[in-house]
Amino acid sequence: MTTDRITLIPKPPHGSLEWLHTRHRDEQGRCTLGASDAPALMQASPFTSRADLYHSKRTTPKIAATSAVMHIGNILEPALVAELGRRLGITMITPETMYRRDRFTVTLDAVGVTTGAPAVIGEVKTTRRHRITDIADVPRDYLWQCWAQMLVLDRPVWLIVLDKDMSISTHEIPRNEQALDTLRTDSETFCAAVDNDDDGELGLLIDEMTAEQIADIVKPVERTISLTSDQYDWVRELADARDLKRQAETIEQAARDHIARFMLDATIATHESRKVLTWREQAGRDSLDVARLRAEHPALVAEFTKQGQPSRVMRLSNTKGNN
Repeated sequence: MTTDRITLIPKPPHGSLEWLHTRHRDEQGRCTLGASDAPALMQASPFTSRADLYHSKRTTPKIAATSAVMHIGNILEPALVAELGRRLGITMITPETMYRRDRFTVTLDAVGVTTGAPAVIGEVKTTRRHRITDIADVPRDYLWQCWAQMLVLDRPVWLIVLDKDMSISTHEIPRNEQALDTLRTDSETFCAAVDNDDDGELGLLIDEMTAEQIADIVKPVERTISLTSDQYDWVRELADARDLKRQAETIEQAARDHIARFMLDATIATHESRKVLTWREQAGRDSLDVARLRAEHPALVAEFTKQGQPSRVMRLSNTKGNN
């Protein structure tokens, strides 16, 4: 259903793969962003860079494990929604609808309903990082997320926060036309670059990307490049790091062997009355005898075998020479 350029979408279970796909692309297969992506888009997120966001939009959505902080937030959210409604003097509900306009597809924690349509938006935050007593304390990443919600629904946004001091405060997010315009234009530019596999956006973000992210979105072509001296220095850094890793593993094994020889059957070692090491027996791990299973039940193995995604492997060669 579409209302005044806003598309209303039944919300799949929050955090499910279907929910992730709904935020990932619209009905025409175009890139869309969630409101929580806005801070990364505007390079204001303490956790996710714009390069991370670009990588996530160029690859297939995956369900991430729920952190302890997120789990606590999910538990407390209904109570904070109710408290926000009490403080504003209106009924607040968590909508079973997602709202899409232009390049944003937003899921809202709460809306205040007076005549059947959302009158205000409610955003709930629990944080161990911030002490928030007035609007000046609200972090920029919170503001960008709220402005993205405001951009989609064109409604006031109220923020309720349970902060690091276990204090609850509410704040009306000031409308910022410049921020709304920036979100509108940047989201379109960014998402169009994703849709078109545009190397321009990739070129701007490449210095922030990991090798794994680059391998995910840049398909290899069998060709050779000639390295500058500065680029070759990084190849030598990789070779040195791998040599150090091998040396560390050798030293670790030698230390373990020596310790075992003087520990023998002892389980605790102390030095100057401080416990410095334990060596205890623990239960063995369960393991699957894959070779036997494959020999005795090949059809079963074939049925449950899944081909992994291709991956690029970085191997060194001829780094010991002077050239």
